[in-house]
Amino acid sequence: MRPRTAGPMTFCGIPITETHSFPPPATAQCWAYLTLNAEIALSHPYSEALQALLRSQRARVSVDGQWVWWALRRKYPEGLLRKLSGSDLIHQIAAHSARHGQRLLLLGASARSNLLAVHGLRQRWPMLDVAGFSPPQHAPGSEGERLAHAESLRAIRAFRADHVVLGLGAEKEFRLANAMLVELDGQVIGLYCFGGAIDLASGLVRRAPPAWQRLGLEGLYRVLQQPSRLRRLLGVMRLLPLLMKGHY
Repeated sequence: MRPRTAGPMTFCGIPITETHSFPPPATAQCWAYLTLNAEIALSHPYSEALQALLRSQRARVSVDGQWVWWALRRKYPEGLLRKLSGSDLIHQIAAHSARHGQRLLLLGASARSNLLAVHGLRQRWPMLDVAGFSPPQHAPGSEGERLAHAESLRAIRAFRADHVVLGLGAEKEFRLANAMLVELDGQVIGLYCFGGAIDLASGLVRRAPPAWQRLGLEGLYRVLQQPSRLRRLLGVMRLLPLLMKGHY
């Protein structure tokens, strides 16, 4: 594949906006932050929620997955590109919030995982004003999900959060972000769609050692801890032929 030397950085049609750092923009508009991995890239053609979020011009996207990072380094060899994953960024946002007197809400994961993550971040940054909320899970598009969104919005406003890390799973995070971004303008700086970052911050799920991460085996490490994720890992393998052919 011939390297590209000009134009915006994209992967499978998704623009990469955060290539080196992930600072919250100083605007009154609430943003949605996405960390792009192979699973999300493969879902793009079929995910109406992700497509709507990207069309809204409110999405800021960084690279999470090692495979995606390798592919973009090959496609844009002259570009500056860091791997900025949700499991790292949740700690950066916590540190930023503690320094600037801002409030951080963890929204999602199980009640136990959420509580442990809040406790861990507070232990690491004693000055951090952090709270958690674990909303009930419902079928996509159901009345229950609509009510859960309304309950989440009330929790965000009651805490007066500046930053909200979402740990609901990608599709549910995208739907929630679409439902409330405009309503949170002037109140919340960013909604961070970070998938399993709350679980990792809780300590209930261990992150892969750095060597596994560098080899692109972080997904396999998660499967060893959570065998139920095997089907998801096998689905992601569909991306490998596209990467080998340069079709991204």
